Amino acid sequence: MIYFIIENHTLKHDVQTIIQVFYPNLHYYMVEQPQQNGITIKSILEQKKAVAIYYENGIQKEISFVEYDNSNLSEKEKKRVIKCSIYKLLKQITNIRPQWGFITGVRPAKTINELLDKGYTEEQCLRYFTQGYDVTEQKAKLSLEVAKAERDILSKNKQNDVSLYVGIPFCPTRCLYCSFTSYPLTQYQNKVELYLKALYKELHFLGEYTKSFDLKTVYVGGGTPTSLTAEQMKQLFETMTNNFDIKKGALEFCVEAGRPDTITKEKLCVMKEYGVNRISINPQTMNQKTLDLIGRKHSVEQIKQIYATAREIGFDVINMDMILGLPQESVKDVEYSMKEMEKLLPDNLTVHTLAVKRASRLKENFNLYTLTDAEQLQKMIAIAAEYAQKMDMKPYYMYRQKNMVGNFENVGYCAKSKECIYNIQIMEEKHNVFAAGAGASTKTVDIAQNRVERIFNVKSVDDYIARIDEMIDRKKKGFQI
Repeated sequence: MIYFIIENHTLKHDVQTIIQVFYPNLHYYMVEQPQQNGITIKSILEQKKAVAIYYENGIQKEISFVEYDNSNLSEKEKKRVIKCSIYKLLKQITNIRPQWGFITGVRPAKTINELLDKGYTEEQCLRYFTQGYDVTEQKAKLSLEVAKAERDILSKNKQNDVSLYVGIPFCPTRCLYCSFTSYPLTQYQNKVELYLKALYKELHFLGEYTKSFDLKTVYVGGGTPTSLTAEQMKQLFETMTNNFDIKKGALEFCVEAGRPDTITKEKLCVMKEYGVNRISINPQTMNQKTLDLIGRKHSVEQIKQIYATAREIGFDVINMDMILGLPQESVKDVEYSMKEMEKLLPDNLTVHTLAVKRASRLKENFNLYTLTDAEQLQKMIAIAAEYAQKMDMKPYYMYRQKNMVGNFENVGYCAKSKECIYNIQIMEEKHNVFAAGAGASTKTVDIAQNRVERIFNVKSVDDYIARIDEMIDRKKKGFQI
């Protein structure tokens, strides 16, 4: 565990997140005095100076500081100097050089887009990252490339545009690394119909409210939406079609099919019938030993078979997800997976870096697994990028998470004109997203004011079923109906 102290400021979250960059997957406690056992980091904001002190077993070992000129610091600059002081200290102590410097935000490309909107040149944007936050040139350029890829789509946004997100939180089993709000069907089979009934009620409300908006994209995510039966999927899509003008207005209708063991030809045909034009088939790895280890109840051969079936049925935009840094995987294993991906030639490839989530089985049994170190992971990321380039794909969206192995990033690659519009909109937050289902988060965006308001649904399936009227009331209040 790691202890930390804050003095003359209240930025607890910012202090903890920068500490986590150097000491990931531990427990972090704010205290008032250096602890006699273990590591304590003290952050002090003084006049003209942010100070960070490192204590080991209660004894001061190192100190670092960052000077600043303006006595009336903006909140953003205050966060920057405080994080920079801790970053300089821990970089020296650990001899770790994080690729993203002391940027801890989820959306680096969004920052670049904001700078470009203010009139910054591309060179100034790069310097903002490399000099202002010690980001490596490579990661700064990646952020710029993604931001530029997003701008054409973002430039078309209008205040009245909206995307619809529909959450299906059920999965056949829970994967080792997963902490999403997902419920194994073995335990929740008798709740599926009750959940869908509540979901349809929320969709009906949203459908009525959305009639004055222009629906641009639809995304059905999870969990694993294809955990539903073909008949349940048909009923879901019928309800969505009856309540929203999807076929007329939506540019994109995406279903996160996800686990190959849940996808059948019948379900794919149902999706095609209702106008789904983008699906995601997510193997995570093409190594059978890893699939078995992480709890995926399907074979590599099943992945290939269902992918071929989807192509035969006529899906011409297929995304596939990979996770780098899975337990016991080597650089050679990743290269093998990428070679297999190249043979399939999906239209989108989303490359995730493993994040050790607090509520995952991986976190609960952390000592049982060997994880990839940062150096090896960097090689894996380079291999994935190389194969994406071979497949004539370019990065078009990116995001980061807490507790990512090696403090890296997730990158979406796509073939020309095959971007997932919803992914860009959800990352950049320049577009309304109305969301239905357990754990779903609705976002209303005021483009002119650059302001985002959020309306959250409860995460528990049982609570969602029991409190569906409350979820609708929350939206009525949020929408000011």
